Amino acid sequence: MRHLLLIIGEDLHLHKNFIAYICEEYEKKFKELNELKILTKASKDLPFLLEGWIKEFNYITIFSNQVNYVIVAKILATLNEDLLVLKDDILVPSKTLSFDQNSFISTFERSKVNCIKTELHQKLPAILHELEDEFDFFMLKDIDEQSARLLLETLTKSYDTSIQTTSILENLILIKASNIEHAKLESFFMACKNLFGAKMMLGNNPLKYLAQTLKEKNLKISFAESCTAGLCAANLAQIDGVSALFEGSLITYSNRLKHEWLGISEGVLENGGEYSERCVYFMLKGTFKTSQCDFALAISGVAGEANEPTCKSGRVFIGAMYKDGTFLQEILDFKGNRNFIREQACLAAFCLMMRLKPEFFV
Repeated sequence: MRHLLLIIGEDLHLHKNFIAYICEEYEKKFKELNELKILTKASKDLPFLLEGWIKEFNYITIFSNQVNYVIVAKILATLNEDLLVLKDDILVPSKTLSFDQNSFISTFERSKVNCIKTELHQKLPAILHELEDEFDFFMLKDIDEQSARLLLETLTKSYDTSIQTTSILENLILIKASNIEHAKLESFFMACKNLFGAKMMLGNNPLKYLAQTLKEKNLKISFAESCTAGLCAANLAQIDGVSALFEGSLITYSNRLKHEWLGISEGVLENGGEYSERCVYFMLKGTFKTSQCDFALAISGVAGEANEPTCKSGRVFIGAMYKDGTFLQEILDFKGNRNFIREQACLAAFCLMMRLKPEFFV
């Protein structure tokens, strides 16, 4: 199944946050963003482009601003030898069988096209596509990609299932499993669970898996963040119902706040000591003094492109601690720009926490 997300409109194109909103809602429906195209306007070439895409993709979802919506609707009607009519105050092709407020589906021989009239600063209309599950995601932790593929090889043959893999972290593998027969796909997932046990996590977002587990077990988490500057908290806050497991955290970017808020001695922090396992350990301890949490995560390091006198660029120190005092720490070296390093550091800290208490995350 191939699917395309097409966004049309100069105002949409310029609004990065709204584009992100569209992509997020699209991924909720399709589980992934397969292919994305953004056009500033409905140009004279659009009829030919749409005609080609209709032959190429099984599903096309078009988010168009008001200026271009009627043009797009008229092109789809023409390609389907149809006419536009007014239904419930929206112009749609007369052969349309499925439509809702500002959203309709046109059916072609090999493709279904959902055209959605979109306004900035307004809630998006519904995506009307109804999909058959031909693929799904799962993750494997504490295993490398080559080993994961070798172990999965026999199962993929037994259940006639194809897989794609990528290494999100050194020991966190994302797997997309595909099979046009839903029953075989379910059986494949059950066989994988029997094989990998607690190493397997359903879905493609480890943070959602972690948050759901914390909610089910009535556990809370908090953070002390330096170089990630609150990104752990921000990423967690993207998940619905997060207040059940998160009451707050501390962003201690400066050494002064590490000392005053977390109680880290100036002796630990001097001469670049903020970039150390020792500092992260006391960041963890300080988190429990300010938060009634069960788990604490702490991160410090250098996310910028320039080396610090006592720490090279991309080196990050992470730690996870449970309320009973048990803890794990890790030193990681990432390559990339500032934001990539920060995102990877957050993800690594969450995974470290799952390794700290694996009995909770099964």
